[in-house]
Amino acid sequence: MTEPTAHPLMTIHAAALALGCSDMTIRRKVEARAFPAVKIGSKALVPRAFVERLIADALAGRTVVVEEYAAAWAAEATAMREERHA
Repeated sequence: MTEPTAHPLMTIHAAALALGCSDMTIRRKVEARAFPAVKIGSKALVPRAFVERLIADALAGRTVVVEEYAAAWAAEATAMREERHA
């Protein structure tokens, strides 16, 4: 029997629980464009890979500043898109 694959997006609440902060902290970061998200009306979902990678880097001993991390994440995604279209 195969395990169901986790959805690539997670709720603000799930991200906040994983990161040990409040929902409002994540919401503020999303609104400030300092945390990647998919917004559908007033609902926002965040990339599970972003949260998991952020946690993995912190557990590996790196100091992770979310705003810097999000900017690097966006730059990496842009570079990957450009490579695919080249």
